[in-house]
Formats: sequence, structure tokens, C-alpha cells
Amino acid sequence: MRRLPVLLTVLLSLSGCAGPGYFEAVPPSSPDQAVIYLYRPEADNPGRQPLRLSYPDVLIDEQSVGTLQFNSYRRIELAPGRHDIRITGLTRQAKWEPRDIKQVVKVAPGEIKYLKLDVRFNLNEMMLGQPGPSYLIHLRPMRPDDAVYEIRNTEPQNP
Repeated sequence: MRRLPVLLTVLLSLSGCAGPGYFEAVPPSSPDQAVIYLYRPEADNPGRQPLRLSYPDVLIDEQSVGTLQFNSYRRIELAPGRHDIRITGLTRQAKWEPRDIKQVVKVAPGEIKYLKLDVRFNLNEMMLGQPGPSYLIHLRPMRPDDAVYEIRNTEPQNP
């Protein structure tokens, strides 16, 4: 009978681990830098996750900052100003078939921006007997209040 309170305590503490993770944005290392959080959360479609085992290389100003795996995020520190971002499968480290996505991002000193690589099935174009799946893939700027709730369910990627 004495074990019951201990067992209940252990079970309750383990159930707390099953919830969403914790995320807090790390500001730039100095006030004259900026940070971009680039993340790729699970798709909100039912069933299988699109391109789960595929990952693009992320180029900023044509320099690779690494790949972006499914359900992960990257913190990228940059100088303020205008930066060209390209999501591509055209490098050796990428395992990604979709066409490149190109976007220009402007960041100010001390700013933190969030960009979501949104990958989902295009259910409107997927028909029975179709040779392969169809995807909707977008790089979207996100409001910080929304992004932190999505990022907390992803894993950080090493630089």
C-alpha cells in the first residue's frame, strides 16, 4: 500500500513529459546582429507526413547553412540587411526533389524572424490511380506568437 503514492507520483511526472516541448527564442549574440528561425513542422493533413524522409539544403546568400530535416528547426544568425534564401535539392547534402523556393528576407539589428517551410499533400490534386503524390510547399513568414507554438513541437538541428 505504501508503494501506491510513489507509483502515482512517478506516473504523473512521466505524463508531463508527453506534452509539447518548451521553446524560447535565443536573441542575437550582439545588438548589431539578427536571427532567423527556419522551421519545418509536421503537416496538419491526416495520415502520412509528406516528404518525411526528404530534406532540402538551405542557402542564404548562396552559402549553405545546412539541411532542414522533417520536424526540426534551425537558428541562423545574420548581419542586418537583405538576404536571399533558397530552399534547394540541388546540392550534395540535400535529399529533396521539389523545385527550389527563393525568397528575399530583410532583417534589422536585434530582430528575430520566423520562417516556416510548410510541406503538405495537395489533396485537391490527388486522385485514385494518380502515379504519385502532389505537394503544396511554401516558405512562409510567421508571426512570433504563432511560430513559437509550432517550433516547440520540433527538434533543433545542429549547425
